[in-house]
Amino acid sequence: MKPLSICNYYRNNKKKFISSILSVFIAVSFLYVLNTFVKSMYDSSYKLGVIQYKYYSTVKGYNKGNPIPEDIINKLNDDINVDKLIPFMKYGLRYSTPGSLNQADVFALRNKDINYFLSKQNTTVTSGRLPSENKHEIAVNYPVAQNKKIKIGDSVGNEVNKFEELNGKYKVVGILKGETMMSIVSANNETFPTKDSGEDIMRNGIMIFPKMGKASEVNKIIESLPRDEVQSETINSVSKQFTDQMGALRILDIVSILAIVLMVITVGSSKYVQFFNRKEELGILNAIGYDKSYILKRAILEVVIVNSISYIIGILLGIALSYMNKMNIFEAAGAVGVVLYSKAFIVSLYVPLFTILFTIIPINIMINKLDPIKMIENN
Repeated sequence: MKPLSICNYYRNNKKKFISSILSVFIAVSFLYVLNTFVKSMYDSSYKLGVIQYKYYSTVKGYNKGNPIPEDIINKLNDDINVDKLIPFMKYGLRYSTPGSLNQADVFALRNKDINYFLSKQNTTVTSGRLPSENKHEIAVNYPVAQNKKIKIGDSVGNEVNKFEELNGKYKVVGILKGETMMSIVSANNETFPTKDSGEDIMRNGIMIFPKMGKASEVNKIIESLPRDEVQSETINSVSKQFTDQMGALRILDIVSILAIVLMVITVGSSKYVQFFNRKEELGILNAIGYDKSYILKRAILEVVIVNSISYIIGILLGIALSYMNKMNIFEAAGAVGVVLYSKAFIVSLYVPLFTILFTIIPINIMINKLDPIKMIENN
């Protein structure tokens, strides 16, 4: 005899087994996919706008009409921790991913600075070539090209798409690939009007590349520059700004909590009803000699096993759906897709854990109140 046998009960009550499994694994897979989707959005935006500042910082004039003061340029140029200053002008190409609409950075650089700039970021030309100076050419980063569905020979710019932050029309002559997502445009009279102006070329905007292992020291100097004279961007300031902007995604944590509460109440209640309907079975077992602690242990074991199976199935489904999102939604748009994410595993685990807890508590109360003699008399 196998009292409270899990296999025997669910073999004879397949619908109840399916309903017990179904509700939990759907909730688990939903939470897993929700968290990997949000993480994909976060990582995509981070790669687009933050990660490049690991390699350099930037300083620009306080506003368009005010160039960088010469004494600040000299201070940075003479610092022993600075490897090189590179003048630049910044533009953008429209870049859209699920949940966001941004501009991917496009830099106008002198030809003599491009190779240094790319090598510092481990970026290479995978096809085509770099843009020539005084031309209307551009080398587009691979994820951006993928996002915009363009290839070598196509054109970009606000003459092609009015939403681009790049005036004119530029022919794609190369594809770049690396850790960052920036593109390089020809330095000409439109994109870089001061490129041939000698020392004044530095006064519109400069990239500051630190020497190996000296990024922290250089960033401290840049962050100490007077804010009423220059605008500076370092990995610290950009990361803080990025975190503030992405704070809106925290609302999805609230959605996760609400989903957990709803599913725990629903599943816990249905599981309790199942055991309540088996109250007579439990009472008979108690009457023939099985003590209440043994009956409770068997009930707990059943609840744990059913929820564990549900969690495993839900995680497997969540991973499969996250992989589909990665391939068909994010990477197809040149973004970052996440499939395995520790937070998603943990958040999804809350559903079976709390379901077990809030199912066992009422079952324990019910079992402790069992009165087999009264039940037999009533029958």
